[in-house]
Formats: sequence, structure tokens, C-alpha cells
Amino acid sequence: MIVLMTQMQWTVHPARLRPIATLWAVAAIAVVATLIAQLAGDWFWGAISALGLFMSLTRFFLATRYRIDAEVAEVIYPLSTSRLRWNEVGCIRWQERRALLARSSSQRGQLRGLVFDFTNLSAETTKQLREFALAHTSPEVWQ
Repeated sequence: MIVLMTQMQWTVHPARLRPIATLWAVAAIAVVATLIAQLAGDWFWGAISALGLFMSLTRFFLATRYRIDAEVAEVIYPLSTSRLRWNEVGCIRWQERRALLARSSSQRGQLRGLVFDFTNLSAETTKQLREFALAHTSPEVWQ
């Protein structure tokens, strides 16, 4: 069955989904920033370290948007965008709550692949996305 779908978009916000982990992450950033400010003797270095730690965790604290259409699969991270055309997909690993789309099945190719998070989606929507991906890729790429 081919699903007629022009475009699908959704957003996942990990910090909102895991409030306890968010609280611990903020507390850890505050403690490390305070310790660095104390060790350096200036609040500026503590603020810079807090900013650096936050930047390293932007994919957790800020929302990630996902978009799939007839031409590309795209992940829009807080500070970057990654996309992969359907004809470039060489490996798909589909699980219940996430999917990996990569150019090749090598370890390096999979590390550079796109990971789609289906946490906020219903089972029916995830099934439609899988059927859509099946229709736009060759059977050899599925693992």
C-alpha cells in the first residue's frame, strides 16, 4: 500500500520529555560554571563555561524538527540542518521509536546518518512514515 503523503513535519523537544534529566543537566552546568568561576577568580570564565556547556547540549535543550517529503528526509537541529535525498539512501534501520537513514551501511556512514525520533508520533503515523520510506527506497537498503 502506497501512502499518498506530500509532506510530514514534527518536532521533538527532549528536555520537555525528560524534566528530571533537564533539572540535573541545568544543575550540573550551574555547579561546573560556579567551580570554574571560583577557580579562575572571575565570573566571566564561569559564564563562558556555562555557555560552552549549554552549546554542547543544544540538541537536548532545544527542539529538533523533522521533515519528510517526496524528495528529501531532513533533520533541522538547533544549530544545523542535515538532509538526505531518497535516491542517496544506502541504509535504513527502522525501530519502533526511531529510524536511521544513512548513505552507506558502513559504521562511518551510519554515524553520519540522520536519526529520526518518533517519540511524539502515534503508531499509525509511524506506520505511514515507514510505508512512505518503503515506497521511496529500494528493498536492499533495509536492515
